[in-house]
Amino acid sequence: MGMTIMQYPDASYFDRPVGEQLLSHFARRDAVRHTTPLLPFRFADVLALFRGTNAHRKTV
Repeated sequence: MGMTIMQYPDASYFDRPVGEQLLSHFARRDAVRHTTPLLPFRFADVLALFRGTNAHRKTV
């Protein structure tokens, strides 16, 4: 089992207000939220499930 080394923030970090400290965290979280889809599939696929058909059906 490896030990993790604690990384402490710079001294300037403690001089900033809490809201300012969290800005970078919120910016990263916001970027992830905007790039992650709410549903893992397309709306057409959802409709096809309710209709009982397969949206990816290919005719041969």
